Amino acid sequence: MSDVTSAQALSRDWETAIEPLSSLSDFEEYKAAYASFTSGEWDDERWTAFRLRFGVYGQLQPGVQMIRIKLPGGILPIEWLRSIAAINRKYAEGEAHITTRQDFQLYFVPLARTPDLLKELYSAGLTTREGCGNTLRNMTSCQLSGACPREHVDAGVVADRISRSLLRNPLVQHMPRKFKVSVSGCETDCGASGIHDLGLIATEKDGKKGFIVNGGGGTGGIPIVAVRLLDFVTEEDVPAVLEALIRLHQRYSNRINRNAARIKFLIKRFGEEKFRVLFEEEFERVRILPQRPSTPLDWRDPDEVPDPVSPGGVVRQHDGRSAVVVNPSLGLFTSEQMEALADIAEQNGAEEFRITRDQNFIFMGLPRDATEAVKKAVRALGFGVEEKPGDVANVIACPGTTTCRIGITNSQNFGHELASLALDYEAKPEVSLMISGCQNGCGLHHVADFGFRGMGKKIDGRNAPHYQIYVGGNPRNLGDIGLSGPIVVARYAPEALNILMREYAENRKEGESIRQWSEQLGKQGLSDVLAPVLEKATADTENIYLDWGEREVYEPPAPAKSECAATFAVDDLLMDLADDALIGFDRALFGEQSEEGRIFGHEGIYYAARRLLVRQGDVREGLSHDETLHTVRGGYADNPQVLAALDKVIEAENTAANGGGNGVLDSFREALAVWIDTAADLVEKPFEQSLFDASALEDSSGSVMDMIRNQQKGV
Repeated sequence: MSDVTSAQALSRDWETAIEPLSSLSDFEEYKAAYASFTSGEWDDERWTAFRLRFGVYGQLQPGVQMIRIKLPGGILPIEWLRSIAAINRKYAEGEAHITTRQDFQLYFVPLARTPDLLKELYSAGLTTREGCGNTLRNMTSCQLSGACPREHVDAGVVADRISRSLLRNPLVQHMPRKFKVSVSGCETDCGASGIHDLGLIATEKDGKKGFIVNGGGGTGGIPIVAVRLLDFVTEEDVPAVLEALIRLHQRYSNRINRNAARIKFLIKRFGEEKFRVLFEEEFERVRILPQRPSTPLDWRDPDEVPDPVSPGGVVRQHDGRSAVVVNPSLGLFTSEQMEALADIAEQNGAEEFRITRDQNFIFMGLPRDATEAVKKAVRALGFGVEEKPGDVANVIACPGTTTCRIGITNSQNFGHELASLALDYEAKPEVSLMISGCQNGCGLHHVADFGFRGMGKKIDGRNAPHYQIYVGGNPRNLGDIGLSGPIVVARYAPEALNILMREYAENRKEGESIRQWSEQLGKQGLSDVLAPVLEKATADTENIYLDWGEREVYEPPAPAKSECAATFAVDDLLMDLADDALIGFDRALFGEQSEEGRIFGHEGIYYAARRLLVRQGDVREGLSHDETLHTVRGGYADNPQVLAALDKVIEAENTAANGGGNGVLDSFREALAVWIDTAADLVEKPFEQSLFDASALEDSSGSVMDMIRNQQKGV
């Protein structure tokens, strides 16, 4: 929400039609914030937190930005691809990039041009809203959603719908850390629920269609596999599942140490059983509240298919049409190539595109007699289309040091180098190779057959690029995290991979997977297999200091703060929580849940009061609800408007607590809205410097997490 949004205006429209993906109001909000930053009204920290929520991300190269375009479920209409191509040509430099979260990223955009870029993008129906930062990130789906014969439901459509259910919602603008969701269309779980904060798997139980709910997975520096939260929910309860998990995230996750602020750390903190109880309690509380309306999903009975791996090439869709899976190397496209793909789609009757988590690109809804023409035209552009498993390389890589400010190695150049090793690998034709340029794991190296994580290491006192090898990962069926193997100098990593692949091909037992083979070897066994190349690298005193694609001697990147976990302005957080409380109050009133309405109202009083204290420099977070209101009275004793609004909302709350009909609750709701707006208006006014105690801001004790807990105790 904008900083000057009226709480009255934002509260009544939650029950209307589902949120549009794109809105020019987002552009107006971004333009106003950019003006506040360039005028000096906003400092860099506040601006950074803001622009990240709009998908504008700082690059390694100073002065330019990466723009992340969200495509929920990977759904990409043909005209959108044309718009992305035109905008990439006009504002960015180089190739556009499909990410492992089904986003499109554009690079090297000057900050001053970002408002114009976003205006054109939003006008075309696309969005960057909540593309980065501590938000509800793009919701992903399995690779062949909408086409796969095995699916119960189109997972891409599910991802798109639930993405819009909370888009722009104040609840998800300033979370302790980002929150990632995936949807799988069947029990094969190609959407990789096991490595997400929330993973939904379409299924059937007792003749009913619905979803399995997994939560608390993640990769990054500490990879953890998700746990089962619910065995089955119907589609009507999916928004409540998402909301309940996010509310637990807001309430309990760590706001001081961003590296320990994901759902997986809450599960570690409380234990699986206790966390499951907390989730079920919150789910039961939220599910009685109205959710945004949604058209019922189109369920189907899946076909039996023996191969559990998502096929490539030409795929016969369950609706009688065809899909063609295109493999652009590492998901990279020029504007000209994107426009040519759009031409091919229109000329051959395609319905739309889908982009996938493995950085591929799919023509959807083709007439079956058009597939050969599409394959020929796509190959003429330089892209691969699989004829048989293994003849197109399954390699995934993040940008690494090409653009990322925290990248350590050039993972893209390394990915291009590895591609040839994956071709026609008879031992496992669909072998997956995944590369991340740092520990954050954007290349999903933890769940590859053979994964590589970029890192720096000193040899003889000099910096050299290295890769940590992972073996035997699998993103499906709650996900197996790969076994960590040896660390090898970057220049010798392809040779190490070649040895591992040869050893598996020659020495595996019949039917033994890469995972099973690596477990039999163990960490020491993997080191023994790679001993020759490790010794060879040790003897090399020249090439070991060069990264892939680089001519200059390797230098580790200068220490940089990751924008992935950017900080937040406390007042912005409190503003959003107050607005969320008012929206929750309205939902409770609409659903005739008076007790829930009073709880939301109590929360809203507290968060608006905290805004007023923060305005005066009082950032103490150990105050109870009553202590907070008492402190506000003392701090604003000379402000009759504040005192009058506070008296009125407390009186309305007390009256509502004693019972009464809808009129009493309506009066409480309106008094709450006035109280929230009173705080908002005052916060926006210039503050008299003489009244501001800057020393209070130096107190770093406590956390906003504690603040929220203390507020909960006062309920």
